[in-house]
Amino acid sequence: NIIYLVKTVYNFDFLLIIIFLKFFYKKKIIFDFDDAIYIKPFTKLSTIILTSISDIVIVGSNTLYKWSKKKNIKTYKLPTSIPHEKYKCIKKIKNKIFTIGWIGNGNNHYKNLLILRPIFEELIKKKIKFKFRLIGMANNHKILRLFRSIKGLKFEYKNHINWKNVNSTVKEIKKFDIGVMPLVKDEKTLGKCAFKIIEYMGSGIPVLASPVGENRIVIRHKKDGFLCKDTNDWVKKILKLKVDKTLREKFILNSFTKVEKSYSLDSNIIKLKNILRKIKAK
Repeated sequence: NIIYLVKTVYNFDFLLIIIFLKFFYKKKIIFDFDDAIYIKPFTKLSTIILTSISDIVIVGSNTLYKWSKKKNIKTYKLPTSIPHEKYKCIKKIKNKIFTIGWIGNGNNHYKNLLILRPIFEELIKKKIKFKFRLIGMANNHKILRLFRSIKGLKFEYKNHINWKNVNSTVKEIKKFDIGVMPLVKDEKTLGKCAFKIIEYMGSGIPVLASPVGENRIVIRHKKDGFLCKDTNDWVKKILKLKVDKTLREKFILNSFTKVEKSYSLDSNIIKLKNILRKIKAK
């Protein structure tokens, strides 16, 4: 009864089929996307067309919501969601050395990971004992050279894990003491949906992030995480979390409450059901 499209903007022939089904067979269409796919020249037109002709548009961040709402009033924000019970139940790994962690697809984040270099250099200069663990380097030699070039940095990494297996992801995140999400500010990062932060929070890992885009929506500064504006700020906040166990526990407790309420599959399945009822009622 409903054609549910997820980020289907890369094939022009497919776009023509969808337009045909919409206008000749009167099919109901939901278009769902969670990245700023409208900024790329070869997907911009497809994104605009599908946003405009769909009965409902679902997006994952405030930036995407504002963009889509101008083209289709029937736009709804449904944030990235995790099976929170699975994230909570796996036991946290106790580290001998304070561990700063990052997880993602390294190939898409070199410029963001560059933000960490002066931060780590300053921590090393202050003789702070820590290691950096990066999951998802994807055999990216630039990233490997970047962190290996930082004198005195204890650096561990994994190129790949089984991303489809939730337990694989969570087990790696549980090896962190804090999780970081550095972002440069540009049109692409403004559209991101803060999935790393949600995963860290759902796993019980205190989070620090750049105050960019959806990061500012997900994190309540000083309540369930830190938003860090520059190198000095990052260093101060990392050191604060390193020494203050009470603060870490506060962030974890508040994060669990937030994820359960707003970013869990259980909570957002209900929202999706309500959206589907709107299209069914037409």
